[in-house]
Amino acid sequence: MFGEYLFDHLDTVAELLALSPFGLITDVDGTISEIAPSPEKAHVTPVCREHLAALTKRLELVAAISGRPVLEAREMIGVEGMVYIGSHGLERWEDGRVKFTQGVEEYPAKVMVALEELGGLRAMEGIALENKGVALAIHYRRCPDRESARRAVLEKIANSPTCRSEFQELEGRMVVELRPRQVGVNKGTAVKALVERYHLRGGIYLGDDISDVDAFGVMHTTGFKGLGLGVIDEETPDEVIREADFTLNGVGDVERFFKWLVAVAPALRQ
Repeated sequence: MFGEYLFDHLDTVAELLALSPFGLITDVDGTISEIAPSPEKAHVTPVCREHLAALTKRLELVAAISGRPVLEAREMIGVEGMVYIGSHGLERWEDGRVKFTQGVEEYPAKVMVALEELGGLRAMEGIALENKGVALAIHYRRCPDRESARRAVLEKIANSPTCRSEFQELEGRMVVELRPRQVGVNKGTAVKALVERYHLRGGIYLGDDISDVDAFGVMHTTGFKGLGLGVIDEETPDEVIREADFTLNGVGDVERFFKWLVAVAPALRQ
């Protein structure tokens, strides 16, 4: 079952959709948005946006969990009726404003110190340092020699007092992310909180990178029945394929899957 192609197992999804309340939770970059050379050039596909909007009227919960700041993710998707969670669960859009996970209030200042300590990386061709508010990311996708750039980034982080003491590093697709060390929040804990808050009995999580593996695991917790869907291409880490229940071949397949969900959800949930 693990890692098999989803469109060969739509009957399994149909059975799952009979559970209510039901939630559809998706990552953003690499899942409903093609990976771009830099974060600011990425955009959610119009087809995904259209189907997500339709699904908010068919399912009890449609949510996005992104590594981006929550305001950025919300603006990028632009679908009313969705729940938005940013920075891997460290912040959420609620009651018309951004709310932070307890314990991260001091991190914007710590991010600024870390960025200063990592500033030497800016001299490397193709490196981009991204301030995410309560976290930060170093992108090396545009570097001529990506492996050399990766080693340089990790070395610089290891030599940064603030990064070592205050942040936990997580490697992704041509990016190293630094998140608050002591908070204990990730996409898995964010999904678990949604399951509990919305009393979900069933659900689906879609993601494409290492940070999504924690969320896949929540799909099989006691009292809840779900599926973790890996959105894969030639860059996909082996762990994503290994831990996903089923796979989809890129954002185009996600569009097809959402279209199918829109078509079948009403009939199964009347």
